[in-house]
Amino acid sequence: MTKTGFRGLLVTGLIVLVIAVAAPAQGKADTAKIVGSWTIDVNAGEATYTLSLIVTDTNGQVAGKISESMGAFSDVPLSDIYYDGPTFRFAFMSPTPPDGTSRTVKAEFKVGVDKMDGTLIVPDLEVTIEAKATR
Repeated sequence: MTKTGFRGLLVTGLIVLVIAVAAPAQGKADTAKIVGSWTIDVNAGEATYTLSLIVTDTNGQVAGKISESMGAFSDVPLSDIYYDGPTFRFAFMSPTPPDGTSRTVKAEFKVGVDKMDGTLIVPDLEVTIEAKATR
């Protein structure tokens, strides 16, 4: 390989590396749309549940906790948090009908201005329920 060919390959490699490192930093979503206190209304057929969601951002690290208004669970930490601007996803452990066994609940919301529309999914039960959140 000639010196010119090697330099071209080296320059191309450096450009690709710089773009790969810079791309994640540019894609960081502004968490202001999700940080705060939310009320989530869940209509599960015969029963309606109200959940309280608190989302925080500390130095770019999103965290949160969720509670059920009647006390079935309280201050359960969120896990598997993902936020890219239009979509907010998280999971939490919760006692679930029909038997009150604690199961993973996955939430996925489309984020709007002071509202979110989405679903709660209980994979173990193969159940998906619509949910609406408001500030």
